[in-house]
Amino acid sequence: MVAAELVIMLLAHLGTERRHWRHYKKDKAAPHQHDDIRLGPGLVYPVAALALVAIAVISGTDVEWNIGTLSLLGVLGILVPGYAANSVMQLSTRGRSKPLKGWQEMLAYTLAALGGAAAAAFI
Repeated sequence: MVAAELVIMLLAHLGTERRHWRHYKKDKAAPHQHDDIRLGPGLVYPVAALALVAIAVISGTDVEWNIGTLSLLGVLGILVPGYAANSVMQLSTRGRSKPLKGWQEMLAYTLAALGGAAAAAFI
């Protein structure tokens, strides 16, 4: 799951950079700020975090509360799924500020939830 999320993020980043270079070469225009994959909606991160906590509670996982475990959960359970979901949104709109269709938004939230839930396996 983590590898798939990283591939999605890489594709979105490469597409964004390709558009930036095209803008630069064509008319020396500055890149659009909404083209940045780090500026996604903040709702995908809580969705990933809730899925992580829900699966950990349902499965009855015993967690050692140390800095290593918390940082692993933060990166693999919240940041990576959130960035991947945001990348899905960027790929769906091709970096433009047009609104997402319902299925595109649901796909992004599903990816965030699945990524958060899969991270519970690493605990």
